[in-house]
Amino acid sequence: MPQILKKPVFLKALLPLALAGAIGAAAPAVAADVYVGGRAPRAVVAPVPAGPLTLEQALGIAYGIGVVTVQNTHFDGNEWEIEGRDTYGKWIEVDIDARTGEIRNVDRSII
Repeated sequence: MPQILKKPVFLKALLPLALAGAIGAAAPAVAADVYVGGRAPRAVVAPVPAGPLTLEQALGIAYGIGVVTVQNTHFDGNEWEIEGRDTYGKWIEVDIDARTGEIRNVDRSII
C-alpha cells in the first residue's frame, strides 16, 4: 500500500516543477526583448551651409544618429522634427535646429 501513495505524490510534485522550469527558461528571452546590446551610433559632424536647413539636410543629420525609416517630418520655422524608427526597430524622434543643424533633442522608445 505505501507504493501506491508514493506515485501520486511524485506526479503532483512533477507538474509544478515542470511549470517552474518552463517559466524560468522563458524569463531570459523576455528580458532580451528590451535589452539593446550596444550603444547607439553617434552623429557624423558635417558642415551646414548658412541659412535654413532643407529637409534633405535635416534627414541626413537624423540618419547620422541612427534613424533608418522616417514616418513623419514637421517644420515649425526654427526646428525640424523627424519621427521614425532606428536600426533596432524602436521609435525615435529627433529635433534639429533649422539654422545651425544642431541636434536639440532625441527621444527614443525603450520598448
